[in-house]
Parts: sequence; C-alpha cells; structure tokens
Amino acid sequence: MKKSNIMLSVILVGVLLGIDLGLKYLVSSYLTTINIIDNFFSLTYVLNDGAAFSLFASRTYLLILIALLCLAFIIYELKNNLDDRILCIGYSLALAGLLGNLVDRLLDGYIVDYLSFKILGYNYPIFNLADILIVVGIVIVIIKEILKERGKKYEVRSK
Repeated sequence: MKKSNIMLSVILVGVLLGIDLGLKYLVSSYLTTINIIDNFFSLTYVLNDGAAFSLFASRTYLLILIALLCLAFIIYELKNNLDDRILCIGYSLALAGLLGNLVDRLLDGYIVDYLSFKILGYNYPIFNLADILIVVGIVIVIIKEILKERGKKYEVRSK
C-alpha cells in the first residue's frame, strides 16, 4: 500500500503542479480580464507579492521562508502517513499548491492570480488554482484527522 501511495502522491503533485504552472503561464501571456458571469465571476490577471488577502505584501523572503518551512512539514507528514491514502491525497494537494506558488515567488518574486469572484457585492480577493489545492488539501487532512480521533474515542468507549 505504501508503494502505491507514493506513486499516487508523485503523480498527483506532478500533474497538478504542471497544470497550475501552465495556467499561470497562459494567464500571464494572454489574459487581462474576461467577464464570465456578470457580477459574479471573472478571470482577472493580477500579480500578488503578498500572501492571502495581501498579507505580508513585498516581504518576499519572509514568504519564501514560511513556504519552505511548510514544505518541510508537509513532506514529513506525507512520509509518515503513507499507509493512509486519504491523507496522502490531502497532503499531495497541499504540496502541489505550495510548490506552484513557491515556484512563482522564487522565479518572479510574485504569484500570478486570476480567479475573481464577487459575492453579495463583495469583491473576494483574487486567487489561483494553487490556492485552491492548498485549501482543499488542508481541509481533507483536517477532516481525516478529526474522523481518526473520533474513531479512537469510539474504540476506547466500546471496550
């Protein structure tokens, strides 16, 4: 099982990282703004030198350091959870997203964002596929860990 989960993780990270970087290349080469759904969704090319919600803007070295620490943590956790396919998927998604944004930041000093939503009159911060992968990966890991912990409590009670 561990060997198949390693292959799954490598393939997931490679494919998703390739898609993310490819989309960012296309966006930065050809896109300005395309309105998809009026007053809801558009593709809008922006450069982000900060983190989520423009936190730590223009602090590239700090953000690279944080990303490298997160990278080490994710790889450590992935390595220690190779027997759990769901956790491997969650960590692989987060790893692919983290690497996608890290490559941008290392090469250019900023991240290419392009997904723009307006929800109930609020212009949500523009983001990209890598951001989605990070969030979905972390949510999968959190849910799996909560369920694992509940299972342990149930086992203790049932004995």
